Amino acid sequence: MMRAIKAEFRKLLSVRSTYVITILLAVGIMLIAFFLEGYRLNAAQLREPTQLAGDVTGALNLTVLGAIVAILLMSHEYRYNTITYSLTSNSRNKVLFAKLLTISVYALFLAVLIGVLSPVMSYLGVHAHGHSFGPQTFHAANLAWRSLFYGWGYGMAGFILVLLTRNQVASIVTLFVFPSVIEHLLGFLLLKHNSVYLPFSALDQVINTPTDGPTGSTMSAGKAALVYCVYLVVGWIVAWVLFLKRDAN
Repeated sequence: MMRAIKAEFRKLLSVRSTYVITILLAVGIMLIAFFLEGYRLNAAQLREPTQLAGDVTGALNLTVLGAIVAILLMSHEYRYNTITYSLTSNSRNKVLFAKLLTISVYALFLAVLIGVLSPVMSYLGVHAHGHSFGPQTFHAANLAWRSLFYGWGYGMAGFILVLLTRNQVASIVTLFVFPSVIEHLLGFLLLKHNSVYLPFSALDQVINTPTDGPTGSTMSAGKAALVYCVYLVVGWIVAWVLFLKRDAN
């Protein structure tokens, strides 16, 4: 089992896309947080007690890049037909678990990176402008589990999509189109207030402060996380069965 896990981490750390995406994410967070969420804040925003916590949750939207890394890690194996070598040296269950663990670790790493960089750069940006924040409300434990779950949730979404489609382009397109277009259409046209139970809508509510939106319905972070976990479990069962039954190529 350890050999399979080491092999997957080696694959993750031996492709340029992992480093390019991680570096671009870090640079983007530093620039946005320093200038937009720090240097350019006005007096009213500086007095807002949840400003720094809001910087974290707002920046977490970029964890979608972790899902792209997950898609690339799996789709490259099918694209270059290296999946056959993985499956001949290990059982399919071991390969799948090793990939799951690898992607989970990377997704959690991105969430931690964002959670640390965003408030730190905002703080530096404010002080670079000669100002300072007012008293801040920062519930670290609550914010930490929500941030980690959100980042991990997006990584798992990308992994499930690529397992189901086995196609790089289709997985990436679905990852962006489904939450931004399809879920919104389903919410406004069919589900109305029940749209909060759609997968990515539920995931968004893990980090967003519950307020009445257009549908007039919200969930707590804990309930939203449970709803999203139900989708993950169903998706994983389907993906696992297909991974075991379908031909490697």
